[in-house]
Amino acid sequence: MAFIIEDSILAQIQFSETELKLELSLFLYQHNKLTLSKACKLANVDRIEFQKNLLARQIPIHYSISDFEQDLKTIEFLKG
Repeated sequence: MAFIIEDSILAQIQFSETELKLELSLFLYQHNKLTLSKACKLANVDRIEFQKNLLARQIPIHYSISDFEQDLKTIEFLKG
């Protein structure tokens, strides 16, 4: 799906296309509409860069208890 925003609107809000994609992806991630990986893809940035932007805006990373438990299982598996 293509989403077209007129250049005059971008100029009025003083965002480049890149900045707008990042802002949109941060908003959608913050509101649990996108996963971290999908938000990074939308913003066209790597995970570290996206997480830096989350930190700068004081948006917490979504990390549930089940995520933690799965990480513990993975660590135990990798230990052998």
